[in-house]
Amino acid sequence: LEGLAQPREETDYDLRYYNTLTTWLDLDRWLAILGLSRSDLTENRQSRIEESVRDLASRLPAYVTIKDVKRRWGFGQEDIFPVAQLERIWGDLSGLDEVDTAFLVVDRRRGQQLKDPAQLDGWANDGSLDYIANLCDFS
Repeated sequence: LEGLAQPREETDYDLRYYNTLTTWLDLDRWLAILGLSRSDLTENRQSRIEESVRDLASRLPAYVTIKDVKRRWGFGQEDIFPVAQLERIWGDLSGLDEVDTAFLVVDRRRGQQLKDPAQLDGWANDGSLDYIANLCDFS
């Protein structure tokens, strides 16, 4: 889950967990989904591998993010352009019927990301400051 994929920016700061995209897979099952075998890899059938990867990529869910991008030019001039970013995220195969997926919540202590100085007060009060301070040696 990316921050830009959320309907409201402030939702990002309410989350206790982030997907770190740790992926476990069964190699033979993964190759079967690609329509390949181990021998295709060991015999270096490059064109077959590329074709299989392209075929699977074409079936992956596509995500579109619309955002404003600044372009600076000249002597301090700045233009803002609306941009549509299209992605196929390989870590999300949940949209494919032939792939068994599961999402697991793993308790993981971590400090929230501090993305802006205006968030410093909340960051200090939600436990993130203490957690990060315990990881560091400030002496």
